Amino acid sequence: MAPPMKLIIEDDEGGRREVPLDREELTFGRREDNFVYLPERNVSRRHARLCRREGAFVLEDLHSSNGTRVNGVRITEPIELQDGDLVTIGDYGFALRPDDFTLDMPLVPQPPQEEAPAVRPEGLADTAPHPLVPQPEVQPVPAGPPASARPRKRTVVASGVGLVLGLAAALVLRARLDDASTRAHATAPPPPVQIQETMEAEPPPPPSDAEPPALEITPPTVAQHPSTSTEWLAAARATADQRDFDRALKLLASVRDRAYQADVQTSRRIWRAEAAAGRAVKAARHELDRGRPSVALRQLEGAKSSRAWAPEVAQLRSEIEAALKVPKKGRARAAAPAELERLYREGKALYDSGNLPGAITRFDRCLALDASFSRCHLMLATSLARGGNTELAETHYRRFLELASADDPAVPRVKKFLEDSDAQKKARAASAIPQR
Repeated sequence: MAPPMKLIIEDDEGGRREVPLDREELTFGRREDNFVYLPERNVSRRHARLCRREGAFVLEDLHSSNGTRVNGVRITEPIELQDGDLVTIGDYGFALRPDDFTLDMPLVPQPPQEEAPAVRPEGLADTAPHPLVPQPEVQPVPAGPPASARPRKRTVVASGVGLVLGLAAALVLRARLDDASTRAHATAPPPPVQIQETMEAEPPPPPSDAEPPALEITPPTVAQHPSTSTEWLAAARATADQRDFDRALKLLASVRDRAYQADVQTSRRIWRAEAAAGRAVKAARHELDRGRPSVALRQLEGAKSSRAWAPEVAQLRSEIEAALKVPKKGRARAAAPAELERLYREGKALYDSGNLPGAITRFDRCLALDASFSRCHLMLATSLARGGNTELAETHYRRFLELASADDPAVPRVKKFLEDSDAQKKARAASAIPQR
């Protein structure tokens, strides 16, 4: 009988967990209804499936976007997994291991390394040749001239080699002496009379291009082709200093040394936040250029705690505040209520039909006309929550509670949503330490 197996899953930060194989089928994906929930964005909603067939475990890719790889090769049809096969899905890796496998063991078994044969002391004799002295190869003695002619031939060859080496040494010494003489002549000051005559006769010649430049202390350069963990980490930090955080994260993935894992995890968390902040700054600038300062202000919330983009955030915030203070021209006061009702009805119809982007646009225009229109706050928050933007939805839900009357039938539902959201945040904060 085959030994009982289990599934070991490792994320990109080194955290591991084990999944018992007590089901006939396991699905992997980004949706929470999968048996193995993988929340990273490079994992499809339903990414892959692992089935038990006649005692074997068969892995199948479910037409995912980024694919499923076994031992580095992307699979296109179901494949039977063996003990020690490394499966890669997005930033996750997992393998089938025996039931007695512990989480601190290597995920993939390493092949045994052959030890170098030890040199026995008794194998070294006093008569052994010195390692720095080249030894002639032992060749079979061919039939040739008598033994008396061999020493004479060796003497001629040795004399020729010595003559060549002596001539080369003489040439090198002569070149060094000429170079030293040239430098001494160039640095020696001329007599005072010659200096005076030269100054009166003609101006001093311009400096030669052949002169060596002045000594400058330059910072250490980053290796163009990193090969060690230290060089990969230095390259990633240099890229992050240029605010190219997406490329810095890719370089950081090549740091495999466990001695740097604490720095890697800290840098990865900071750079991911800064990359998201950069995208938020770009989106806010786009919305402000389109003449939508209120939308730009909401986009800028994603970069409010950024350090790398702090100058851009401050500049955008001042431009947005100035744009919000400018009165909107050409808007009649009597037509404002009818316009609000029209935008609200159009947004509600788009929401009911499932067109969330169109509904959000209508409700944004409604609030741009009148920021105290409570029903637009309510429907905008509901549309954002349905689209997954829970944080911004909470802002509009709280604004709705401030504007709505106490007997509004939607008030209890909004309060329940905010209470559940706060409880989920506390639960995630309590379980932030990864389990190993």
